[in-house]
Amino acid sequence: MKLLAVALALVASSLTACAGTDSYYVYPSEYSNELEYVCLHVMQRGTRRFMVNDQHAVVPLQASGSGVLPELQTDLAPGGYFCGAFDDRKVPCSKGKTSNLDGTICDFAR
Repeated sequence: MKLLAVALALVASSLTACAGTDSYYVYPSEYSNELEYVCLHVMQRGTRRFMVNDQHAVVPLQASGSGVLPELQTDLAPGGYFCGAFDDRKVPCSKGKTSNLDGTICDFAR
């Protein structure tokens, strides 16, 4: 009898778990794949910051100087980029915001 109760409990829990919401997979975008590819090359140069110029060449930004990576062209839009997690504690607050993510009060609001 005890074995039957355990078997019924397992069947009931299995049915409950299977009846949940459907899971889905979000495929990475072409943008995130390109950014990851460029970041791998930039981080090999010892930095996490880089910019893309008008000719779509990648320029790692380092304290010791910058130079174009001749072997790397990208489809990313011209501008500055950062690889990895972004620490926004020192970034000025956006419009209407009064505190940063870490709970500190904004220096000023734009």
